[in-house]
Amino acid sequence: MKKLVSILCAAALALSLAACGAESQSGGGEAKAAVYSLESATTFTFSDSGITAQDGSYTGYEIDGTTLTIDGAGAYVVTGACADGSIQIKKGTTGVTLALNGLALTSADTAPILCGKSTEVVIVAADGSTNSLTDAAENNDDSYPDNTEAENTVIKCKNGAQVTLCGGGALTINANGKNGIKSGASTTEEGEASLTIRELTLTINAPVNDAINAQQLLNVESGTLTISAADDAIHSDLVLNIGGDGTDGPTIAITECYEGIEAAELNVLSGNIDILSSGDCLNAANSDLSGYAFSMNISGGVITACSSSGDGFDSNGDLTISGGTVAVWTANTADNQPLDADGAITVSGGTVLAAGGSAGMGMNLTAEQPCVTFGSTGGMGGGRPGDMDGGSASIAKDAAVTITDSDGSAVYSGTALCNANFVFFSSPELTADGSYTLTAGDTSLIATAQTGSISSGGMGGPGNGGQRPGDRDGGQQAPDFSGGGQPPERPGSQQSGTAQNS
Repeated sequence: MKKLVSILCAAALALSLAACGAESQSGGGEAKAAVYSLESATTFTFSDSGITAQDGSYTGYEIDGTTLTIDGAGAYVVTGACADGSIQIKKGTTGVTLALNGLALTSADTAPILCGKSTEVVIVAADGSTNSLTDAAENNDDSYPDNTEAENTVIKCKNGAQVTLCGGGALTINANGKNGIKSGASTTEEGEASLTIRELTLTINAPVNDAINAQQLLNVESGTLTISAADDAIHSDLVLNIGGDGTDGPTIAITECYEGIEAAELNVLSGNIDILSSGDCLNAANSDLSGYAFSMNISGGVITACSSSGDGFDSNGDLTISGGTVAVWTANTADNQPLDADGAITVSGGTVLAAGGSAGMGMNLTAEQPCVTFGSTGGMGGGRPGDMDGGSASIAKDAAVTITDSDGSAVYSGTALCNANFVFFSSPELTADGSYTLTAGDTSLIATAQTGSISSGGMGGPGNGGQRPGDRDGGQQAPDFSGGGQPPERPGSQQSGTAQNS
């Protein structure tokens, strides 16, 4: 019977590794699954009294109480439950496959999993397994400066580490110290750093700071992510790729956060993304980068986003939507736009609905495909403002929103995620000079589709980029703005995108 169980476990792990070993669709730099015989993997069982090792041929490890240190390539399976333990991959160790197979690991004062500098690690949630990693409030050296073991995150990937999280199982991360997952920077000494998430059911609860924070390349390729965070849900100091060309991409549900998804260069290629935020839903920014070509590029996927007191999509450079399906809503607060950029805003493809603000709020863009604007006091540059409704829309939260053509056929139907006074809509289904009607509750407005320069209302204020000055690891919880109103600047300071000794 024991032999049969071992065979079944090995088969499940093999399936997980097959998914983990798939080639990245979003860019290189991620750790590759090591090719090992999982039948000969070394298995560790955690308990409160210690760690036992069995059934393995890989000997690159040390056990000290409830701390497991891995310093040699190989396949290692971890299981069991422990109230105060940790797994550490030693600096410079490559070719490590760490398979979680029914692991419930808590650490009292440090990171439950630590990948040292210049490591290459694949962390696998075995098919059908349920796993959890939890830290304590003491794992925060801002609040506990005497704790020299604090790593400020549940999964810590130090500078130059290339780490992939994957597998057909489930992993829950409870970040009581500061961050859920933290990935370091690329340096000359430690090498290239990257974090890749693929084919994993991942839940992150981060009530103190960020759920996922990367200093370098971050690829969220596939899987199912459910995230609640006090600050950023998904953040990269530099490049963040979501999904991939020709793929279904990930399913991401961000249920609570200050800012949803943020990077200096943010690319959404595919996926199904839902965001509820108090600040910006999507943000292309980094206050520590001078002269950087910030950009936000949406070429695919389905994005539904709502901000209670920030911008919908905010880029400190250009913002381009060339594909996908987008519905973005912002509440009735001053100087907050559903689409905002310091550079050019271009809509050249996809289906885009952007709604919010008062009639005097500004949103200026170039529509390369036909679009309509309802409830705007402005008009189309070079076009016929008289063809657009000059009044203000009045759309109540939860109202059914429908846009129909002159024949009464619907080109859009959805639900208002907040109160709104204007709606911008663009779709390849629209015809230039065609007449379209928006209906939402008692509101019924007619507008004519055109292309060109669009201005919904007067010019709004400049985009803030959602940035707070100084160190991103400031460790302070973002305030609750659920009651509405304009949020103050976030406390703390922004961590530099350059190399840090952490």
